[in-house]
Amino acid sequence: MSKWAKNIHVHPLLWGVAGVCILTGTFLHLLLAFSVIVIHELGHVAAAHALGWRIKKVMLLPFGGVAEVDEYGNRPLREELIVVLAGPLQHLWLFAAAWLVHQGGILPDNIYEVFWQINAAILLFNLLPVYPLDGGKLLMLLFSTVRPFLSAFRLVIICSACLLFCLQLLAFLFFPFHLQVWALFFYLAWTLWQSWKEKRYAFIRFLLERHYGNKGSAGFLKPLTAPAGEPVMNVLERFQRNAKHIIYVTEGGEKQGRLDENELLYAYFSEKRTDSLLKDLLPID
Repeated sequence: MSKWAKNIHVHPLLWGVAGVCILTGTFLHLLLAFSVIVIHELGHVAAAHALGWRIKKVMLLPFGGVAEVDEYGNRPLREELIVVLAGPLQHLWLFAAAWLVHQGGILPDNIYEVFWQINAAILLFNLLPVYPLDGGKLLMLLFSTVRPFLSAFRLVIICSACLLFCLQLLAFLFFPFHLQVWALFFYLAWTLWQSWKEKRYAFIRFLLERHYGNKGSAGFLKPLTAPAGEPVMNVLERFQRNAKHIIYVTEGGEKQGRLDENELLYAYFSEKRTDSLLKDLLPID
């Protein structure tokens, strides 16, 4: 537990919200929300740790948190689904525990009502399909089942940005002066912009995980067909998570040979042949 505690960090935005709560006399709300957020994130951390994931850090935010790991889209979809859902599932037993304590006469009505509202708000907020919230990560898993990693990553950011824009319009109409809501929207917008700028970095990390063998077992075989004159990187951009790729190289409509995905990864990363074409990797007769 002490090792996990060293990886937990509090975002400056949460300190700002804490200051507002203290000034407005809503410190109890802050304490309850912080407790729920910590339990939510520990759910993610516990699940990731149990599956042998490498946890970098956990950043706590006013309405949730972000657990950063060193796994870049190469763990089995089942594992990622477990880790993503482990956070929201914590809210269910929190509802049950609060109800039991309230029924036992230990928790006053006013505190029980506030806790129920905070717990529900944090759960629903995290399930919004906006990356990097849990709902956005679920959306990424969905896209990853049918699209290459880089394409799925781009699409989830675009969809998240569109939904966030719609939510901002609603906030402008119904909560124009709610400081905390606008602070959260600003953070999510900034995070999406950073994710968009760093999408190539995330993609390269995804490929490196495959290259060094940290990809787990492939879920299915997905052959790819590409012309001999196509750059290696273009083919790498078609790689899909949980899939094993065999590349059939063609020229003039006829098959010239085939390459295993490991041959492309080795040529690109180990041999630094970043500008090579597929035909350059084919064996010479």
